[in-house]
Amino acid sequence: MKEKNKQSKFSLDRRLAYATIAIISVLIFTVVFLYAPPTQLSQPKAAIIDQLSSSQLTETSRFPNQTFIKTAKEMLYQRFTKVDYYSDNATVGQYKSLPSQGYKLIIWRAHSALNNKTKYIAISTSENNGSKKYNQYSNDQLTLCNIINDTKFYFAITPNFIKECMSGRFEDTVIVFMSCNGLKKNYYKTAEAFIEKGVKVFISWDGWIDSPNNDHAITLLLDYLINKNNTISEAINEILRAGLHPPPSYGPSTLDYYPRPEAAGYRIPDYKENSILTNAEFAAKTFFSKSELRHTLQSRVSSNQNTIKPILQLLSCRRQISKRPNLLS
Repeated sequence: MKEKNKQSKFSLDRRLAYATIAIISVLIFTVVFLYAPPTQLSQPKAAIIDQLSSSQLTETSRFPNQTFIKTAKEMLYQRFTKVDYYSDNATVGQYKSLPSQGYKLIIWRAHSALNNKTKYIAISTSENNGSKKYNQYSNDQLTLCNIINDTKFYFAITPNFIKECMSGRFEDTVIVFMSCNGLKKNYYKTAEAFIEKGVKVFISWDGWIDSPNNDHAITLLLDYLINKNNTISEAINEILRAGLHPPPSYGPSTLDYYPRPEAAGYRIPDYKENSILTNAEFAAKTFFSKSELRHTLQSRVSSNQNTIKPILQLLSCRRQISKRPNLLS
């Protein structure tokens, strides 16, 4: 008889232990679920930096092309839920924050300047040197871009700015740099700096290019990369086969990519579709976890209904709250 009592007591203690663990787990889960801020659903983004259209540039340096911008945006929205546009606001501050913005593809339509002494290209902003002073940057981080036939000088970022001043890191970002000499032979320091900062591939020209040919070629490139889902090397080869070259006065120019050959087989993912699947999977897992928890509690602590009932009601209340429309923007 004593042995049976001992076993009954052990069984009761075990059930109480299960109930205690379950109750503590539910309380922790409930507090986190009710009071933690909602998980921010992933929002894959692309960006178009259109410094060439900036009204801050003199007329001789401006090359607006709204047809290209409209077409590029339409294609980007096939893969991304959001596309940001920079033009007058293509500033030093905006360039600095680019890695932290979560962009997976950047179309960078800008002027650049060659530094023949240390062999790199500097990327121009829309800010001329009379607009602001940036004493916090050294000369090898921020320099001045002298655009042909323009009387103004514009602040331009260097490889050291990319490595030392940009905040955060890129994550498998593709940069299409629409500028002359972006990948000029032996001038790879800017591309290398972006790769060190997390960029997947840097695409640009190895020589001089005029604006109409540049816009036309990159429109085709986006079509190959997005609509036809070509790899980087396949898309670049299609551009080369198209025979797009600038006027003879500039000499031949070829679209190229860096690093070679590591990025050759890369395809731009369908981030919009992946985001929908990821968010749906998160929602399904959350629902399954709550359902599984409810089942576990009901099966293991059926003898403690008076204790667990309020917590189950709290979970039910949470479900009703979650069904209400979100009024926060």
